Amino acid sequence: MKKNMTLALAGVLASGLFIASCSGSKGQNGVAATDSVAASAMDASRAVAVDTTASMLSWKGFKPGGEHYGKLPVSEGALDLKDGILRAGSVTIHLGWSLTVEDMKPGEGGDKLKAHLLSEDFFDVAKYPEVKFELTDIPAEGIRLSEAQELKGNLTLKDVTKNITIPIESVSLDDATGAYTIKSKTFTINRTDWNVKYGSKSFFKGLGDKFINDEIELSFVLKTK
Repeated sequence: MKKNMTLALAGVLASGLFIASCSGSKGQNGVAATDSVAASAMDASRAVAVDTTASMLSWKGFKPGGEHYGKLPVSEGALDLKDGILRAGSVTIHLGWSLTVEDMKPGEGGDKLKAHLLSEDFFDVAKYPEVKFELTDIPAEGIRLSEAQELKGNLTLKDVTKNITIPIESVSLDDATGAYTIKSKTFTINRTDWNVKYGSKSFFKGLGDKFINDEIELSFVLKTK
């Protein structure tokens, strides 16, 4: 009896590993997309520019038995930030000239994958060249940035705007320069909420093992000047 139970348990574990390998990995901290709300108002007199040379979004997508990943450098942005109090902010990413693929060299499939991601199948950058994130739900008196555990905002992609809550890993201040560095935790969004449906089993039948997971894993580093 004990031997049979051991064999049965081994079978369950093997089945679980098989399913996991076929479905592709999924990231942690799934973030729900809700209806957009009004963005927090910026005061230009308190605006602090985002350092675009040190700020970027990391992305990772999953498919059966594999994954692809890369970076999306921030193209422009500013925070309404004074004396450590955050009241508003936004960042913009220009997809066409900023998206990078890091798991494959350009001549070994990287360029082909990048072109596919930028095509109509995925982000359709010819029609929707930008991704934008605007902070929301910040009270008029602001919040102390160093104590922030999450940031809410409207994410606009492919002309669809949804509100998400991003978990924050850390906030640090460089006393010498006055620059802040904000790092998020790793989180996932469902790409189909923004009409990125290519290869999704949620919308297409008969894909077999040719599907692509709906979840995209993201994290960011945002630094001010």
